[in-house]
Amino acid sequence: MTKRFSAALRRTCCLALACVAGHAAARQGEPPLSLVDNARVGIEIPVESVRGVDAGARRAAVQKVVDTGGMHDKRERVADLQPTSITPASQGRWTTLDDGTRIWRVQVNAAGATDLRVNFGRFALPRGARLYVIGADRYYQGPYTQADAMNTTFHAPVVPGDTATVELQVPAAADDAGNALEISAIGVGFRDVFGREKVTTGPGKSSACNVNVACPLGQPYPDEIRAVGQYEYTSVSGGVWACTGTLVADVPHDRRNYFLTAAHCVSHAAEAQSMVVYWNYQSTTCSGLNAPAGGFLNDDQHGATVRATRADADFSLLEMNTAPDPSWNLHYAGWDASNVAPSGTVGIHHPLGDVKKITAGPQPVTTDGCITPTTGQNTHWFAGPYTQGTTESGSSGSGLFAIASNANGAPRRLIGTLSGGNAECSGTTPTQPNAGRDCYGKFAIAWIGSGTSSANRLRDWLDPANTGTLVIDGIDQNAPAAPAPPGHSRHATPPGLDARTASKTAGALRNHAVED
Repeated sequence: MTKRFSAALRRTCCLALACVAGHAAARQGEPPLSLVDNARVGIEIPVESVRGVDAGARRAAVQKVVDTGGMHDKRERVADLQPTSITPASQGRWTTLDDGTRIWRVQVNAAGATDLRVNFGRFALPRGARLYVIGADRYYQGPYTQADAMNTTFHAPVVPGDTATVELQVPAAADDAGNALEISAIGVGFRDVFGREKVTTGPGKSSACNVNVACPLGQPYPDEIRAVGQYEYTSVSGGVWACTGTLVADVPHDRRNYFLTAAHCVSHAAEAQSMVVYWNYQSTTCSGLNAPAGGFLNDDQHGATVRATRADADFSLLEMNTAPDPSWNLHYAGWDASNVAPSGTVGIHHPLGDVKKITAGPQPVTTDGCITPTTGQNTHWFAGPYTQGTTESGSSGSGLFAIASNANGAPRRLIGTLSGGNAECSGTTPTQPNAGRDCYGKFAIAWIGSGTSSANRLRDWLDPANTGTLVIDGIDQNAPAAPAPPGHSRHATPPGLDARTASKTAGALRNHAVED
């Protein structure tokens, strides 16, 4: 069947797509044809179904495990993985435009899901081909090209709703695309990460005592806040999970894209390859929930490689597959491997799928790991009870920093990553201080590792010239080639983030704007 498609619109699409094709990052360029071509009306797109979910019951079952009490890790399960096999050769529908461009589309449905993640077990697009994933409310991600593949696989970012449309655009002169991709699994979400159903998880739904990073508590830490990202990954043991991590600097300040998180979140190559990191997922105000103009989940980055990991210190150092987009204005955090306890701490993290939060706590003490099984000795900092905020599921892997007024050494430096604990809000209102404590794998122990292998220590990666440096400043993503003198940005929100055009995500933003 031939569909008419405006030549002017086609040229506009091509120009816009060319501008973003070099970045393996968030994509909301020119919309897919499924959203802009009026000739699609009345054209049925074949639907393939996978096992659905009772989202409310699934949330309750997962929370019941967390509520058993005691020390526990603080990963957050966000979706169940349902296997499938969908290819352009065998499912979906092909349409040929009047210029010879071929369009393949298929819809995937998981009844009851709050959101979906499309995993491609094979991703080998022909030259010039582009792929989109479209969810509810005209929310889409794309275009993606072969440059976005991670070892011939690709994990698309989350989209809202229980039905996703996959659209593949193939130029007329391209090779046959029947086997260009295979949808191998669908992450069937039940956490409502877009806040569409006003449930008890997702944006604005962490416990009442949590503190937005835009609040006064976060004002001394604008750089460190910009270094923290939430991410999702597919676990080798099953399911899709969310944790937190920190972009970290190295001694040469050459901005290698190192991302530090917990080993109990990601420690296998396949898990790292499946990662989707969401940067700048934070409210622009202290109270309530106010999305940046581009949307909460607009700044996403895909795929990483495990460089070093160690179970007893519970750390993994990953290197992101590509550099983050310069417009995101991120920060590579400084760190302290001296093993000196600071006079106080702050933690920056994403609890329960919520926007970025900050906690404050007293001087930590040395302890063994608090999450079973524990094999190392003196591998962790024991932090809490927190004087402001707490941590929850989804906070695992987040960074512990020395306070700005640290009396025992360098301020604002990363000293640990969250393993877990039993910290929680004291009640249903944000009373302080809060209950329980957490343990963070020590950066200093991760630094030295065990034995002489670079596979289980940070030192070889973050100090490649073996200078003996134990404390460094961070560096801005867009800093001059010669590092500027130590200092801190005045902006808790990246410059320009509030002013980004929201025209392509207006519908999604309306759904995101949920008040606490």
